[in-house]
Amino acid sequence: MRPLLSLLALLCLPSCVHTFTTHYDYQATAPAPSVGGAAFRAEFIPKGTESGFALSAMVVGGALVSEVGPYQMRLHAFGQPDDQEWFEIKSLRLSGANQVAAPMEARGFTGRAEFKPTQTPGRTRASLLLGPHITLDAKKQRHIVLEAEVSVMRRSGPARGTVRIPLALTKTRRRESTNVIAEIARDIRNRDKPVIPAGLPPAPEAP
Repeated sequence: MRPLLSLLALLCLPSCVHTFTTHYDYQATAPAPSVGGAAFRAEFIPKGTESGFALSAMVVGGALVSEVGPYQMRLHAFGQPDDQEWFEIKSLRLSGANQVAAPMEARGFTGRAEFKPTQTPGRTRASLLLGPHITLDAKKQRHIVLEAEVSVMRRSGPARGTVRIPLALTKTRRRESTNVIAEIARDIRNRDKPVIPAGLPPAPEAP
């Protein structure tokens, strides 16, 4: 009798929950700058969320989630096989409206990023995770500029130059649907397995 009651309880639950996510990001507004034959791209990864719930007669269940800052930054460099070996940052600075000028301390970009093959033939990528997290005001800093002095080691020798990347705040939306009954069944099957938190998103494949 108890398994039958559990089954009836599951059938009474909403079968699907929709999650509507708004992602706030900074995207480059100019072609990728190049130093030492490598094209550079900045990535802003939001580390916070704002959530709420949305229910209506037509939606069984739903949630509203906004992915916002503070942001963690990654700087990517795209090169060619048998050319670039690694790159490092000598200085880094963010600037924008309302007299925003934030140089990052050297400890925030220490280390060298080695170029490795990507899924795209004939293209390599080196990625350097920067820190600490950057907090920006979406209402005031809608347009910012990242400037970095970088050094690229090539097979032919070192190259040094300044990367200047203008960025603008963008907003994208996506919808994800979750089957409640299937999720409950999956949780029951995996209840003894450790939960590993999500890491960084995959690095981009192009500058």
